[in-house]
Amino acid sequence: MPYKIGQYVTQSDSEIFYSTGLSVVAFDKEEFSTRFFTKTDVLSQAGIQNLKYFKAQETLIVVFSDGTMDLVQPDRVITMPQIANFPNVIIGKEVNQIVPESDTTVLLAGSFGVSRVRISETVREFAFTTFTGMAVNSVINYEGFIYVGTDEGIYRIATGNFFPEVFSNWEYLDADFGFPGDYSTHALEAYNGHLYFDIDNVVHRWDDAGPVEIHAEADQRVQYMSAEGEHLLVGYQCNWEDCGGNGKALYFNADETFGELAPGCIAVPYNAIEDELGRIWFGEDYRNFRWVDDVNDTSCNTTSLNSPWSEKSWDIEILNNQVWLTSGGLTPETLKGQFFRDGFYSLIDGQWTIYNTTTIAAMKGEDPIDPNDDLFGMISMAISPNTGKVYAGSYFEGLVEVNGEEVNLYNENNSTLQVAAGDETRVRVLGLAFDEEDNLWATNSLAIDDKPLSVLKPDGTWKAFDEVCGFDVLMDVVVDANGFKWIRLGDDGAGLLLFDEGDMDDDTDDQCMFFSSGNSNLQTNDVTSLEVDLDGDVWVGTTAGIVIFECGGNAFDEECNGSRRIVVGEDGNAGYLFETERIEAIAVDGANRKWVGTSTGVYLLSANGEDQLLYFNEENSPLLDNTIYDIACNQETGEVFFATDKGLVSYQGDAVAGGNTHMQEFEVFPNPVRPEYDGPITIRGFSRDASVKITDVSGKLVYETKALGGQVIWDGRDYNGQRASTGVYLVFATTASSFGLTDPSSAVAKVVLIN
Repeated sequence: MPYKIGQYVTQSDSEIFYSTGLSVVAFDKEEFSTRFFTKTDVLSQAGIQNLKYFKAQETLIVVFSDGTMDLVQPDRVITMPQIANFPNVIIGKEVNQIVPESDTTVLLAGSFGVSRVRISETVREFAFTTFTGMAVNSVINYEGFIYVGTDEGIYRIATGNFFPEVFSNWEYLDADFGFPGDYSTHALEAYNGHLYFDIDNVVHRWDDAGPVEIHAEADQRVQYMSAEGEHLLVGYQCNWEDCGGNGKALYFNADETFGELAPGCIAVPYNAIEDELGRIWFGEDYRNFRWVDDVNDTSCNTTSLNSPWSEKSWDIEILNNQVWLTSGGLTPETLKGQFFRDGFYSLIDGQWTIYNTTTIAAMKGEDPIDPNDDLFGMISMAISPNTGKVYAGSYFEGLVEVNGEEVNLYNENNSTLQVAAGDETRVRVLGLAFDEEDNLWATNSLAIDDKPLSVLKPDGTWKAFDEVCGFDVLMDVVVDANGFKWIRLGDDGAGLLLFDEGDMDDDTDDQCMFFSSGNSNLQTNDVTSLEVDLDGDVWVGTTAGIVIFECGGNAFDEECNGSRRIVVGEDGNAGYLFETERIEAIAVDGANRKWVGTSTGVYLLSANGEDQLLYFNEENSPLLDNTIYDIACNQETGEVFFATDKGLVSYQGDAVAGGNTHMQEFEVFPNPVRPEYDGPITIRGFSRDASVKITDVSGKLVYETKALGGQVIWDGRDYNGQRASTGVYLVFATTASSFGLTDPSSAVAKVVLIN
């Protein structure tokens, strides 16, 4: 979850709350300790539109992009879906401002109009909603009227009006009130006994004689007004190129003299608040959480939390408990690279490291001044199992190598990688994979010299191969147990390639084969994902389900055309596996089960793909979004990572890698199992899919199962569901038919259970 930007900010008496787009982080005002609110543990959704702390009810109000509202209270979270369920609302359901009105009501300004919501210990309901037919930018209850600011000006209604939901009952502040005939208003605020607002981005005060101009800023658009402390704060977003792209923020004193708040703190302002100590906290759509100590402070305090750079996630690779992630991405329709400059990230020992042009000088390319050769659009990744070197491929600028603290670049000047035909300023590396000999295979799509497949050998030398079966738009690549390369094609859904170089230095023995819907069981040529399972079979995801190539060393035979799994649906009817689904990603866990990502969520299938074991989507789980771009399994811990359209999220799976033999030392956790513990007992170190039996010291069988990869989860109960008695329990495992249960010395592990 990214914690690099604090977009909207609000406060309680003791904490500052920032929305980060996908979650909320709270800073203690004194100690600066942090608390986090995410979909995983508190919130009902990801994708936050706005937030406000309602002090009278000790409630943090969090509103999401679809209008759903969470009321986060000290002992519970209440979700209010009313706005999301508004029928026939076309203009949008975003909430632009949340304003406490009384001890039990708040006002909402939204794209749909304006609402009053009652919130108390026992009541949570919408008192009224006025559908205005235009977006309401701001709202306030001031001296007997509710005022709303819109792009068409200010409207108001008396608080005692019995029918506020009827928009025709609202009064427009026009020339009769001293306003222009045509104007817009973005912000409203009560300060020092007066109502302040903007008319066409010029700050005004309401007076008996009408609006009085206070201040104008050229080329700036009023974004917010805030008066929670001694000053009126006004934030501006840049409206034209003349302001250099940066906004600004001003403070006004009670006598309407003003000053500019620290320019170094302001980039793309969303809102700001002043706390009881006079500190100004800025909500910004830019890096870091920002504040100044008082209105006269010209420096800018910033802090950044340990997290990914952003929510963008695409390709995940995991090795030796290290998680690496690219941010790049391709447009689904055209398969063109997106100009994301977020780079790629690593998670090692709980610490995130960011690799992009902001954090790593080498990512600025060979010319640190010219941005055209910056490394961005990072979409592919691979980790050497022998050296631990990490490689990330760019849609635009070649290949990055990370070797500890050293970062190296490969492009058309120092490798066989070439610029793209028709786009000679770009070097596209769309797929990366290592073979068993530690050769790194890189697909160099549209290479101008018609050599779209390159390999970086362990000795640091490069070799390029001619067009594979005449194709040059090569994308994802995987290597099977025979060293064969399976390559996804990107020519308008052109199908699947199989390539074998044979002797690396002999070009005459190269082999290739092209699979399509015309010569295989592929139902479409639109291949979307590839994965090799623990048995060496190749699982191919398409826009019409999955095809499995179980050919082994005979992959080049004509009989190798793939197969489709027949499954029985919940309705009892048989059909093909995911035959109507677009498959976005496939991953294999330690038990050879298949995690399958689609545009509707993620599935866990049995090893053969015939049984569905789990299904997660954003409605029934903490999954951030139903669109899954990639999946990767940590084979050492069982944790499964999902790259979604709203960021990275993980699930603690129950399968880890198992070897051909048991490990010499087993891990049992917890051990001993104390009386107060009633959770899972993890036993790790088995050979893959070993048969496991747990007995007491007398040899009585208590539990029997099959390892998931190299791990067994025991709940500490016997076959009758009763917690096992206090004592020592022996764990036996074998891949043979005989267990030798009469010999306790042959046990691979022991569990001590205490009641």
